[in-house]
Amino acid sequence: MRACASLLLVLSCASSSVELQTRTQQDADSQAAVSFRTFIRTHGRGYKQGSTEYANRLAIFSQRLEEMQAQNSRADRLWTAGINSFSDQSEEELSQLRGWSGTATPSSAAHASATAPSHMQGSFLQRASKKVTPLPRQWTNWTKLDSLSQVKHQRHCGSCWAVTGATVLEAHSEIHAAPRSFSIQELVSCVPNPQHCGGDGGCKGATVELAFNYVMRHGLATEEDLPYKAKTSHCHRHRQPMLLSIHQDGQHDLAASGVHFAGSNSHAGTAFGMQAWERLPENAYEPLLRAVYERGPVAVSVDAKRWHFYEEGVFDSCRRNAVINHAVTLIGYGETSAVKYWTVQNSWGPYWGEHGRIRVLRHEGNGAFQHCGWDHHPEKGTACEGDPKKVKVCGMCGILYDSVVPHFS
Repeated sequence: MRACASLLLVLSCASSSVELQTRTQQDADSQAAVSFRTFIRTHGRGYKQGSTEYANRLAIFSQRLEEMQAQNSRADRLWTAGINSFSDQSEEELSQLRGWSGTATPSSAAHASATAPSHMQGSFLQRASKKVTPLPRQWTNWTKLDSLSQVKHQRHCGSCWAVTGATVLEAHSEIHAAPRSFSIQELVSCVPNPQHCGGDGGCKGATVELAFNYVMRHGLATEEDLPYKAKTSHCHRHRQPMLLSIHQDGQHDLAASGVHFAGSNSHAGTAFGMQAWERLPENAYEPLLRAVYERGPVAVSVDAKRWHFYEEGVFDSCRRNAVINHAVTLIGYGETSAVKYWTVQNSWGPYWGEHGRIRVLRHEGNGAFQHCGWDHHPEKGTACEGDPKKVKVCGMCGILYDSVVPHFS
């Protein structure tokens, strides 16, 4: 009898445990359903309850809610996740928000024919290093630029490379020349990408290097003249195709780190003050820090796969092995009492993150201190045809890997 009683007690406890888990799961599902209905009203979604689409979107939203709660339950977290307009988006849809702005690596067949005039030989970093200008612990001057006050939204077009290129050009024009806008749409529609660097061109991806080379040679319309449509369309500017010569030594291509690509007075970019552009040394900390301080905002490449539910704080959730898949604008750096960070402006509109911006953990120093790993799938973002099958990437989210800065007179 006592044995039977013990067995009944065990069965009763097991049954209670199952019932508790069931109720807990039902409560969680109910909470997700209520939150989803609020989300639909807030973001104006047209999903009809009972439809297949409604069920699919609810499933995605519930998963995002779990991810958010898991992140926010961490006692040691540096950043907070939140529900936003991307919380019902599939992985395929989220990938369109990235698109890529990577690099044409040295093995690419695309080469720049322009060379720097004698007074601009060598990178500005090489020239500036002779001055040994002390770097401040924080730099926020560029965050106040008028050209950065309106955060752009690429929408569901893989044009991050074009949005970032235009954003950086507008900032440098305001700092060094005269304020003016630059047409994202012309870049999307007109920049050729024969080597498939970072994608197939337009809304299917390209690179900031290709964008800057195009602008240097052909100029660029203003946003007012050619507004952004978030889609690849016919190039209406009737320009000559961008001419890229192949050097016999194969060294001076669009990705050579620390090399100027400058134009003569016959190149259209000089009309608004752009004299050259430069790709900074790969995975080097101080050159990037110095560039954003001494020159202005810098186009950088990152792994943004987990950025979609960032709300605030210092993001530190990228693994060392990062797949670079997005282009953004580095606008400054700073530190709190606990951590150092980079300040980055994204291209997902002003309602994402910290008013369209994100702070990314900054690893000070070089080598082993730089959170280095490998991008084992560069074909998903960084590679041109014939490029290596993996590349070394450093910094949180690979932020040190590919950095490009224009030079204005």
